[in-house]
Amino acid sequence: MIAVFQDLPAAGLKSANIIAMERATQAAAAVGSRLIVFPELFLTGYNIGRQALHELAEPVDGPSVEAIADIARRHGIGVIAGMPEKNGGNVFNAAVAVDETGAIAGLYRKIHLFGPAERSAFTPGSEICVVLLAGLRVGLAVCYDIEFPEMARALVGAGAELICAPTANMSPYWEVPTTLLRARALENGVPVAYANLVGDDGELTYTGMSCIVGADGRDLARAGVQGRALLCCSHDYVAAGLGGDQLSTQANDVRLDFLSAGATN
Repeated sequence: MIAVFQDLPAAGLKSANIIAMERATQAAAAVGSRLIVFPELFLTGYNIGRQALHELAEPVDGPSVEAIADIARRHGIGVIAGMPEKNGGNVFNAAVAVDETGAIAGLYRKIHLFGPAERSAFTPGSEICVVLLAGLRVGLAVCYDIEFPEMARALVGAGAELICAPTANMSPYWEVPTTLLRARALENGVPVAYANLVGDDGELTYTGMSCIVGADGRDLARAGVQGRALLCCSHDYVAAGLGGDQLSTQANDVRLDFLSAGATN
C-alpha cells in the first residue's frame, strides 16, 4: 500500500511534528503500507516566516532526518517528508526520501518556488530526483512543481513510475488538487500521490484534498477540505497499468521537435 498523510503541523515545533509523523507512519505500516508521504515543510510548518525557517533548517544528516530514518526503520516503511534543508549558506525547500531500512534514498530541492515569500526564504533547486521506494521508481516534486506539465514529464522521462508531491496548496487554488493532479497523472500514465496541508495557518487556508490518483487520472483515494486524514491505497491499484496499455499516450506522442521550433509566419 501507498499512504498519504494530511494534517496541519505545529508551527515551529519539530519535536511535536516528528511525533505526529511517528503516529501516522505506525498506523500506515499497521495496514500494510510500504510508503507514506507527508506534506511540504511538515517538519517545521510552512507559514512561519523566513527567519524561523532559516533558524530551524537542518542538513540532511541532522538530528531530524535521523529521527525520521529511525521511524522508517522501526516500522519497515519508506517515508517522504518536507523540510527546510540547510546546505552551506543555502536553505532549500526540500523533500527527503528514506527507505524502509532507514537509509536516505534521495533528497529533492524544490525547483519552482511559489511567490515572493518562498523566493525570499529559499534557494531554488536545480535537479530533478527519482528514487527507489516501495519497489517503484518514485519521482519527487514539491507543491508548485506539480503544476508544471514539464516537471511531471521530466520525472517520467527519468524513469518515474509514481510521482509523490509533498504540498502546501492554499486558497484560492482549489482546482490544483483536482484538475491539475488528475491531468498530470493521465497525460503521463503514472499515478500521483499528493500530500497537502489542511486548515487555517495565519492568513493562509490550505485546501486539503490530499489524494492518490491512478495512472488513468481517476481518484483512488481523496481526503476532504477539512481535517486530518490518512489515505492508504493498495500497491496493486497504484501500480495498475504501469508497463501495459495506457489510456493516454501523450508522453509518447508529443512532438517536441516541432513545438520547440517556434511559430512561423
